[in-house]
Amino acid sequence: MKKIILGSFFLTALSFVFTGCLKDKGFENFEYGINDPDTQPPGVGFPRAAAAKYTVGINLSPTPQAINGVVFVNLEAGNPASSDVHITLQLNDALRVAYNAANGTNILALNPSLYNVELTLTIPAGGRFAEVPINVPNASGLDPNSSYGLGFTIVSVDGGYKIADNLKNLLVEIGVKNKYDGRFNLKGVHNRSPYLFPFNLTVEMWTTGPASVAMYLPAPFGDFGQPIGTAPGVVSWYGPAVSPNFVFDPATNLAIDVLGMPANAVTLGLVTNDVVADANPNGPIVNRYEPGPKKMYLTFQYNGNDLRRFYDTLTYLGPR
Repeated sequence: MKKIILGSFFLTALSFVFTGCLKDKGFENFEYGINDPDTQPPGVGFPRAAAAKYTVGINLSPTPQAINGVVFVNLEAGNPASSDVHITLQLNDALRVAYNAANGTNILALNPSLYNVELTLTIPAGGRFAEVPINVPNASGLDPNSSYGLGFTIVSVDGGYKIADNLKNLLVEIGVKNKYDGRFNLKGVHNRSPYLFPFNLTVEMWTTGPASVAMYLPAPFGDFGQPIGTAPGVVSWYGPAVSPNFVFDPATNLAIDVLGMPANAVTLGLVTNDVVADANPNGPIVNRYEPGPKKMYLTFQYNGNDLRRFYDTLTYLGPR
């Protein structure tokens, strides 16, 4: 089972960083997060509820996955629990509906048949937090172009603890990502005069299908497309006409096609051999993804013209 997890050290740190008061304006304004046991009643809350929603990504895969470190309940008190603290959660889809209405988004409901999660937690005596995973047995049927929401509300707690009003509701947004998805450092060059200048920047590869990703340029560009060097040290957005969407064979990790995004105005194609003088600076052309170093080597052209090539090398930086 693959796990999307926050390390235990980080969770322990969270239990201190997010030890917030129940109705404390300073905590609500993010001025501080340590509860004063002399002035505030002890309670429980979701530390992730400090944000309107918390977003995670899962792989577009039939392999079971567990999302950890998200449905995480913290003891909002100055001292650890003196005895076991039992907490009950409830699924609350109204949180998703309200978020969509307030923000103009379209986060979809996740079908109950596609996940399971325990709705009871126990903070053990001497402890400060407890968590339960969101288990997704098979994500292969999810739409990679959509995101899904799960809402949780803390409905009961024993041991004389209170439920923090400002930390009792948690909305989790789940996005679907394949193994080619992420943030990458892109180094490349175009072979069309006068745009022969190398470019070096951070791009994002967005899941568009089970084994395909489209290149997205973050701010200041903020759109799908291919960068191009227009002068020394100057990078421009070459889109939407050239907006590559690369398709891989997941068994071999070879790139097998490049498609244009919907706004594309030209025909794109992978280059499979060097027939022009400016040979690929990366050596023989093998369009591929290397899972070890998480690098992509992609050479493509547009309008079937060998003098309209891009030679791209992408190195993984982390999840987007």
